[in-house]
Amino acid sequence: MQNLPISEIEISKATQAPVYSPILCASLDYFNIDTKAFIDHFKGSFVTMSWDQYDVKRKQLQILIEHQVQVDQLNFKEYYGNDDVTFTEFSKTNDIPKDVCKLCESIMPWRRRSVCSYKLTLSESVYVEREYPEAFVQNLTDDDIRSWPRSFDQTEKTLVDNDLFYSFLKRVALYAQKVTPHIRITEMSMTAHFMSVKAKEGLPGNNSPEGAHEDGADFIVSALVINRQNITGGESQVLEKLENGSMINLFNRELQPGEFLFQADTGEEKHYGNDLWHYVTPFYVERPGEESWRDIIGLDLVIHQSKT
Repeated sequence: MQNLPISEIEISKATQAPVYSPILCASLDYFNIDTKAFIDHFKGSFVTMSWDQYDVKRKQLQILIEHQVQVDQLNFKEYYGNDDVTFTEFSKTNDIPKDVCKLCESIMPWRRRSVCSYKLTLSESVYVEREYPEAFVQNLTDDDIRSWPRSFDQTEKTLVDNDLFYSFLKRVALYAQKVTPHIRITEMSMTAHFMSVKAKEGLPGNNSPEGAHEDGADFIVSALVINRQNITGGESQVLEKLENGSMINLFNRELQPGEFLFQADTGEEKHYGNDLWHYVTPFYVERPGEESWRDIIGLDLVIHQSKT
């Protein structure tokens, strides 16, 4: 499957297995959006975004667990949500060996990030209204660190509060309604994640360090790729989790600038039959000595009325 668009219909035929849960891999042209104008508008913006320190802290927690260092969860959660506390200061209140401290302090951020959230009202037209939530929380179990509140920089208004970006949000909303025949969507929220991930020689870029996962939304755009600079890899995957807990790969593609991947995310197996998860493989420096980045926009879509 090379020619876009590709939906669950083509994937079902290719895999010779029933795939009913919504999937769409397409380019912006599919939504009648000028791909070049869209990419040109966003391409230079990622370098201005702040580094994601939550990635660093999540990696530090992983190191502590790997070295069997006992840390009170509430104590780490407080550190996780406080930008004013360094790991050195945190370590002074916890019994952490010096060699493990050194490992944790050596972790550097690798992802730049900003977010923006919107309420969309669907009637005869789609109306978009920006919201400013205090923190971002994923609807996941309490033992999943991604469920802890995170506060990111808001994406600059001049970048996203315009007809070009709104046209993408509206088209995604209308497509979500199209593939959701069991309810009439009148209101949904969307959170857009602008992410720029760096790869270094000997250290691949990784946008999904947690592995295959769900985001806790009704639908997602796991990635709309804006830029691939001097990299190889970074393959987006749609997987199905079977009843026995195993995963099968339904679809994979190395998305190019202007291409996106939309899919159902959480609870869709109740309505469609397939429990979809997603993942993106690590990517690597193509030409040593040059900067290597993968810049994307991701979307989480949450429908606000009850899903019966």
